[in-house]
Amino acid sequence: MKREDVADLCESLPGSWPDSPWGEDDLVFKLGNRNADGKGGKIFCFVGGGTTEGKPHAISLKADPAIVPALHQQYEAVTFPSYLNKSHWVAITLESDLPDDELEELIVDSYERILSSFSKRQQRLIRGEE
Repeated sequence: MKREDVADLCESLPGSWPDSPWGEDDLVFKLGNRNADGKGGKIFCFVGGGTTEGKPHAISLKADPAIVPALHQQYEAVTFPSYLNKSHWVAITLESDLPDDELEELIVDSYERILSSFSKRQQRLIRGEE
């Protein structure tokens, strides 16, 4: 899966919106209300920007702590993210040994994990049910 495919999937999830807090090349996808300055919300996916050394792009996702060790063992693409809780987040190199369908599942799972941190009413609003 390519960076553009990840961005398209993230943007297709109800209530998701992109932000670029560190510059145009680095994207984060968030849920929740934007403040008056366009910021706010909770991040469910970090999408790394372009690389100058020809390395593949990488993303970071929130994951089930029970499966994080297995993901690290099974896939070379799955590593520990910098600056995030390594029990709850994974870094994934794109266009690698992790199958696209499994990556899609991990993205949706990260979205659902962050969505579940909101109140039931906020969840309905984010999903567009109210």
